[in-house]
Amino acid sequence: QLGETSLSIGQTVVAATNIAHLKELLRDSSSNCVMAMVQKFQERDLQAIFPVLNTSPKILVMIDEAHRTQYGLLKANLERAMPNATNVAYTGTPIDKTERTFGGYIDYYTMRQAQEDGVTLEIVYEGRTHSASVSDAKAMDATFQDVFSEYRLSERLQILGYGTRDAYLDADTTIKAKARDMVRHYARQVFPGGYKAQVVANSRIAGVRYAKALRDAIAEEVKSLAEDNPLQVNADELRAVEVALVITWGNNDEAEIKDAMKGVDTDLIVKRFKMPFDAEEESGEQKVTGRIGFVVVNEMLVTGFDAPVEQVLYLDRVIKDHGLLQAIARVNRVHDDGKDCGFVVDYVGVGNNLRKALDAYTQREQQEVIECLTPASELIGELKVALDETLEILARNGLSETTETEAFYDLFYDEDLRFEYLTAYRKLTHAFNKALPRAEALDYFKTYQQLGAINELASQFLKDERLSMKGVPKKLRAITDEFLMSEGITQKVAPISVLDPEFQKQAEKLKRSKTKAAEVEHAIRHHLTVNFDEDPELFASFAKEIERILTEFAGNWDAIWQEMEKLRQKLMAKEKEETHGLDRKREMPIFRTIKAELFDDSVVSEDQIAKLVNLTQLVFQSVQTEARQVGFWDAVAKQSRLKGELQRILVGPDYVDFGPMWEKKATIISRIMEWSRRNHKIVIKP
Repeated sequence: QLGETSLSIGQTVVAATNIAHLKELLRDSSSNCVMAMVQKFQERDLQAIFPVLNTSPKILVMIDEAHRTQYGLLKANLERAMPNATNVAYTGTPIDKTERTFGGYIDYYTMRQAQEDGVTLEIVYEGRTHSASVSDAKAMDATFQDVFSEYRLSERLQILGYGTRDAYLDADTTIKAKARDMVRHYARQVFPGGYKAQVVANSRIAGVRYAKALRDAIAEEVKSLAEDNPLQVNADELRAVEVALVITWGNNDEAEIKDAMKGVDTDLIVKRFKMPFDAEEESGEQKVTGRIGFVVVNEMLVTGFDAPVEQVLYLDRVIKDHGLLQAIARVNRVHDDGKDCGFVVDYVGVGNNLRKALDAYTQREQQEVIECLTPASELIGELKVALDETLEILARNGLSETTETEAFYDLFYDEDLRFEYLTAYRKLTHAFNKALPRAEALDYFKTYQQLGAINELASQFLKDERLSMKGVPKKLRAITDEFLMSEGITQKVAPISVLDPEFQKQAEKLKRSKTKAAEVEHAIRHHLTVNFDEDPELFASFAKEIERILTEFAGNWDAIWQEMEKLRQKLMAKEKEETHGLDRKREMPIFRTIKAELFDDSVVSEDQIAKLVNLTQLVFQSVQTEARQVGFWDAVAKQSRLKGELQRILVGPDYVDFGPMWEKKATIISRIMEWSRRNHKIVIKP
């Protein structure tokens, strides 16, 4: 990867193939770039003592992943070989020795900064281990043990019937219980959003057992959902979720591992895991899908594995220091709008002993990491704050009941208030998306559903899709959609057109004059926006009329309602307007454009209209002839020829003195070209 990236610097980069080759390259005093992948070299070669190879002070040594290899004999060898070189280290997980070895930071970018910039996501940590008293064997047996802590560990494990930590973590009974818990969490918290999971097993044999246990647990969960499914999880899709195993193996491994891995294509598994669930792709001669929802690993894919579709890491292996940071970072990759955070669910007690797990780091870095892991218990607090902020906006504006639909319409008429509310509602949506399915979150969900219903109705009323439920994450949509249906609110039926004779009857059902006026205003605005490109001059005139009405009758909602209704009638009547023999859709837009540029709002005479009609016909014929050529809008030369032809017509002897034609010719040509491009199918129609 670095080799490919290095090509962009414009210099030749030579990669050392072994230690002998590296020494040869370092002796060279010419200006060049050398790359050495030291982890690829033989261990015995790395143990050899280097001689002094180059004493130049003009050498810059840049070390990537500096937390891994720079503290032993290799570091000493590099210093001996190039005693006057300047060393710069890069690492995403600096340990205590990093700063001692390389000196202070030139620059650093913390996990918190990355989250605030939106480069990575918040990580929510949830511990599943409990500290039952060793005197209470029954309680201990019912919980997952904190095996990170050494406190009375042997005694605790003996009570449970296990001699060692590995025996406990690798046991079938332990794995089955944890797998059931993982699937239950996954089915409710992660799967509804379309995201995937990684399980880090204690050992390779534990990984094999987890793969089987997870498949069984998915089948059990599907049965359970048939009886109780308040979150509307799609059980049929969950049933189709596959579990894959990615571990190293060899012929000398025990049969259980060899049987599980025989014929497994790990590269294909990684490819399928990164794909969306509903995706299908060709891979060689076979068609593959993205149905893999769980990937079980031991050491593979724990670091350096980038899969934005992964949202949860189930941790059942004791990991420390940079390995721990690399592991939890698997879930914080930005994906789509529905992925608000990543989850780390801990089954070994790392979180209970986080400072000890990060012992190789300085206190500052330990604190930064700890502050970036949000305890799951805090999600409800975030939810309450977000809900209070949303309701406070409504209360501040006299709305205390979420059933006063027309009052909401009137409130949202104010664009600034609508934006303020939308911002708060989106924050509330993100908070619910993270907090559900925690039981405490359900206490507030009815209010959220009621606000969602108001939003959908207001979206249809104000023709503002920002208020609709289309942006709600997939996990919440299933529940909110069911509520909207129960309230008789449909999201898929197109609203009545402002030109429909039934529109007035619908508007008159509203009680408030302001609400009626807003209904007509926003329906007209929506119609103008959708159809503007067809006839910019005509629809711009209607937009100006809306602003005139709102200014002239400001605050008088009865008058505004009446004037808006007159404007709507005028919009309906446009199909009956005089066209002077021109085609309404193809020539009248050009007629209006030329007329507006030459005469603005001035009254034009019959002779001037006749001249405009003739000019319009000439212009349209030229546009249609040229635009019918294949690839016209991709060919600059063809477009230039049309512009030249239009200029020849406009400033020809018949029209050069027609109003301010000479001054306006460039603007007219530009507007006609733009209209023609946007309405290509109408223009070329026979």
